[in-house]
Amino acid sequence: MGKRQIAAMQTRLNLITAAEKLIAEKGFECVTITDIVREAKVSIGCFYVYFRHKEDIVNEIAKSRFSVMEAQAKSAEGDVCDKICNFLTESMRYICDTGLHVAQQWQRNIMETEDQDGKKKLVYDRSVIQEILQAAVERGELSANTPVEQFRDWIAAQYYGTGDCWCITNGATNPVEQLEQYCQVMLRNALAPYRTEKGKS
Repeated sequence: MGKRQIAAMQTRLNLITAAEKLIAEKGFECVTITDIVREAKVSIGCFYVYFRHKEDIVNEIAKSRFSVMEAQAKSAEGDVCDKICNFLTESMRYICDTGLHVAQQWQRNIMETEDQDGKKKLVYDRSVIQEILQAAVERGELSANTPVEQFRDWIAAQYYGTGDCWCITNGATNPVEQLEQYCQVMLRNALAPYRTEKGKS
Protein backbone atom coordinates (compact mmCIF):
# COMPACT_ATOMS: atom_id res chain seq x y z
CA MET A 1 0.00 0.00 0.00
CA GLY A 2 1.42 3.37 -1.04
CA LYS A 3 1.78 6.53 1.06
CA ARG A 4 -1.17 8.19 -0.68
CA GLN A 5 -3.49 5.27 0.12
CA ILE A 6 -2.33 5.20 3.74
CA ALA A 7 -2.92 8.95 4.05
CA ALA A 8 -6.41 8.60 2.55
CA MET A 9 -7.30 5.83 5.00
CA GLN A 10 -6.03 7.94 7.89
CA THR A 11 -8.03 10.98 6.76
CA ARG A 12 -11.20 8.91 6.52
CA LEU A 13 -10.55 7.44 9.97
CA ASN A 14 -9.94 10.94 11.38
CA LEU A 15 -13.31 12.09 10.05
CA ILE A 16 -15.10 9.09 11.56
CA THR A 17 -13.32 9.52 14.91
CA ALA A 18 -14.13 13.24 14.98
CA ALA A 19 -17.78 12.61 14.18
CA GLU A 20 -18.12 9.90 16.83
CA LYS A 21 -16.59 12.19 19.47
CA LEU A 22 -18.81 15.16 18.57
CA ILE A 23 -22.00 13.09 18.30
CA ALA A 24 -21.31 11.55 21.71
CA GLU A 25 -20.83 15.03 23.19
CA LYS A 26 -23.62 16.99 21.46
CA GLY A 27 -25.99 14.52 19.82
CA PHE A 28 -26.35 13.95 16.09
CA GLU A 29 -28.74 16.82 15.40
CA CYS A 30 -26.39 19.42 16.92
CA VAL A 31 -23.32 18.35 14.93
CA THR A 32 -22.68 19.84 11.50
CA ILE A 33 -20.30 18.78 8.75
CA THR A 34 -18.37 21.97 9.47
CA ASP A 35 -17.95 20.83 13.09
CA ILE A 36 -16.68 17.44 11.94
CA VAL A 37 -14.08 18.78 9.50
CA ARG A 38 -12.92 21.36 12.05
CA GLU A 39 -12.45 18.61 14.65
CA ALA A 40 -10.67 16.38 12.10
CA LYS A 41 -8.55 19.32 10.89
CA VAL A 42 -9.41 18.83 7.20
CA SER A 43 -11.20 20.91 4.58
CA ILE A 44 -14.92 20.60 3.93
CA GLY A 45 -14.15 19.43 0.40
CA CYS A 46 -12.19 16.57 1.93
CA PHE A 47 -15.35 15.40 3.72
CA TYR A 48 -17.17 14.98 0.39
CA VAL A 49 -14.35 12.87 -1.01
CA TYR A 50 -15.29 10.15 1.49
CA PHE A 51 -18.95 10.77 2.39
CA ARG A 52 -22.08 12.12 0.68
CA HIS A 53 -24.04 12.92 3.84
CA LYS A 54 -23.43 13.37 7.55
CA GLU A 55 -25.56 10.24 8.01
CA ASP A 56 -22.97 8.20 6.07
CA ILE A 57 -20.50 8.66 8.92
CA VAL A 58 -23.07 7.30 11.36
CA ASN A 59 -23.27 4.17 9.20
CA GLU A 60 -19.51 3.74 9.55
CA ILE A 61 -19.65 4.18 13.33
CA ALA A 62 -22.55 1.74 13.50
CA LYS A 63 -20.64 -1.01 11.67
CA SER A 64 -18.15 -1.37 14.52
CA ARG A 65 -20.93 -1.23 17.12
CA PHE A 66 -22.97 -3.93 15.37
CA SER A 67 -20.03 -6.33 15.32
CA VAL A 68 -19.77 -5.96 19.12
CA MET A 69 -23.52 -6.59 19.45
CA GLU A 70 -23.19 -9.67 17.27
CA ALA A 71 -20.49 -11.13 19.53
CA GLN A 72 -22.53 -10.37 22.65
CA ALA A 73 -25.67 -11.96 21.21
CA LYS A 74 -23.88 -15.14 20.17
CA SER A 75 -22.36 -15.54 23.63
CA ALA A 76 -25.49 -14.45 25.56
CA GLU A 77 -27.15 -16.73 28.10
CA GLY A 78 -30.34 -18.49 27.12
CA ASP A 79 -31.71 -20.35 24.13
CA VAL A 80 -31.78 -19.52 20.42
CA CYS A 81 -34.74 -17.12 20.87
CA ASP A 82 -32.91 -15.25 23.63
CA LYS A 83 -29.80 -14.89 21.44
CA ILE A 84 -31.76 -13.65 18.43
CA CYS A 85 -33.75 -11.30 20.67
CA ASN A 86 -30.52 -9.94 22.12
CA PHE A 87 -29.14 -9.12 18.67
CA LEU A 88 -32.35 -7.61 17.31
CA THR A 89 -33.23 -5.51 20.34
CA GLU A 90 -29.73 -4.23 21.10
CA SER A 91 -29.11 -3.24 17.48
CA MET A 92 -32.55 -1.58 17.32
CA ARG A 93 -31.85 0.21 20.61
CA TYR A 94 -28.66 1.60 19.08
CA ILE A 95 -30.61 2.77 16.00
CA CYS A 96 -33.17 4.49 18.26
CA ASP A 97 -30.43 6.11 20.35
CA THR A 98 -28.78 7.43 17.19
CA GLY A 99 -32.03 9.24 16.44
CA LEU A 100 -35.19 9.13 14.39
CA HIS A 101 -33.88 11.64 11.83
CA VAL A 102 -30.82 9.49 11.12
CA ALA A 103 -32.96 6.37 10.69
CA GLN A 104 -35.37 8.19 8.38
CA GLN A 105 -32.51 9.55 6.30
CA TRP A 106 -30.94 6.09 6.09
CA GLN A 107 -34.32 4.70 5.03
CA ARG A 108 -34.49 7.26 2.20
CA ASN A 109 -30.89 6.62 1.16
CA ILE A 110 -31.28 2.85 0.81
CA MET A 111 -34.11 3.34 -1.64
CA GLU A 112 -31.58 4.86 -4.04
CA THR A 113 -30.42 2.16 -6.43
CA GLU A 114 -26.77 3.22 -6.26
CA ASP A 115 -26.67 3.01 -2.45
CA GLN A 116 -24.97 -0.22 -1.39
CA ASP A 117 -24.74 0.33 2.37
CA GLY A 118 -28.38 -0.58 2.98
CA LYS A 119 -27.99 -3.78 1.00
CA LYS A 120 -24.82 -4.68 2.90
CA LYS A 121 -26.60 -4.10 6.23
CA LEU A 122 -29.43 -6.43 5.20
CA VAL A 123 -26.97 -9.11 4.09
CA TYR A 124 -25.08 -8.70 7.37
CA ASP A 125 -28.19 -8.93 9.59
CA ARG A 126 -29.47 -11.98 7.73
CA SER A 127 -26.08 -13.69 8.08
CA VAL A 128 -25.98 -13.08 11.86
CA ILE A 129 -29.52 -14.44 12.29
CA GLN A 130 -28.67 -17.48 10.15
CA GLU A 131 -25.49 -18.17 12.14
CA ILE A 132 -27.40 -18.06 15.45
CA LEU A 133 -30.05 -20.44 14.10
CA GLN A 134 -27.48 -22.78 12.54
CA ALA A 135 -25.49 -22.88 15.79
CA ALA A 136 -28.69 -23.97 17.59
CA VAL A 137 -29.08 -26.80 15.08
CA GLU A 138 -25.45 -27.85 15.49
CA ARG A 139 -25.64 -27.98 19.27
CA GLY A 140 -28.83 -30.04 19.08
CA GLU A 141 -31.24 -27.40 20.40
CA LEU A 142 -33.13 -27.32 17.09
CA SER A 143 -33.69 -30.32 14.83
CA ALA A 144 -31.72 -30.87 11.65
CA ASN A 145 -34.83 -30.23 9.52
CA THR A 146 -35.30 -26.68 10.86
CA PRO A 147 -35.85 -24.42 7.82
CA VAL A 148 -33.04 -22.07 8.81
CA GLU A 149 -33.07 -19.89 5.70
CA GLN A 150 -36.84 -19.38 5.79
CA PHE A 151 -36.69 -18.43 9.48
CA ARG A 152 -33.77 -16.10 8.73
CA ASP A 153 -35.76 -14.25 6.07
CA TRP A 154 -38.90 -14.03 8.22
CA ILE A 155 -36.98 -12.71 11.26
CA ALA A 156 -35.10 -10.14 9.16
CA ALA A 157 -38.36 -8.97 7.57
CA GLN A 158 -39.87 -8.48 11.04
CA TYR A 159 -36.80 -6.55 12.21
CA TYR A 160 -36.78 -4.21 9.21
CA GLY A 161 -40.56 -3.84 9.21
CA THR A 162 -40.53 -2.85 12.88
CA GLY A 163 -37.86 -0.24 12.23
CA ASP A 164 -39.69 1.07 9.17
CA CYS A 165 -42.91 1.48 11.16
CA TRP A 166 -41.00 3.50 13.76
CA CYS A 167 -39.73 5.80 10.99
CA ILE A 168 -43.07 6.04 9.17
CA THR A 169 -44.99 6.90 12.37
CA ASN A 170 -42.38 9.53 13.25
CA GLY A 171 -41.35 7.69 16.40
CA ALA A 172 -44.86 6.88 17.68
CA THR A 173 -44.07 3.17 18.11
CA ASN A 174 -41.53 1.48 20.38
CA PRO A 175 -39.55 -0.87 18.12
CA VAL A 176 -37.43 -2.35 20.91
CA GLU A 177 -40.49 -3.44 22.91
CA GLN A 178 -42.18 -4.72 19.76
CA LEU A 179 -39.17 -6.86 18.87
CA GLU A 180 -38.98 -8.25 22.41
CA GLN A 181 -42.65 -9.27 22.22
CA TYR A 182 -42.17 -10.76 18.76
CA CYS A 183 -39.21 -12.88 19.88
CA GLN A 184 -40.80 -14.11 23.09
CA VAL A 185 -44.20 -14.92 21.58
CA MET A 186 -44.25 -15.28 17.79
CA LEU A 187 -40.70 -16.53 17.21
CA ARG A 188 -40.71 -18.84 20.23
CA ASN A 189 -44.00 -20.39 19.11
CA ALA A 190 -42.82 -20.71 15.50
CA LEU A 191 -39.63 -22.52 16.55
CA ALA A 192 -41.41 -24.81 19.05
CA PRO A 193 -42.10 -27.65 16.54
CA TYR A 194 -38.37 -27.79 15.70
CA ARG A 195 -37.11 -27.96 19.27
CA THR A 196 -35.45 -31.22 20.27
CA GLU A 197 -35.79 -32.76 23.72
CA LYS A 198 -32.43 -31.17 24.48
CA GLY A 199 -33.77 -27.79 23.33
CA LYS A 200 -36.83 -28.12 25.55
CA SER A 201 -34.85 -28.83 28.71
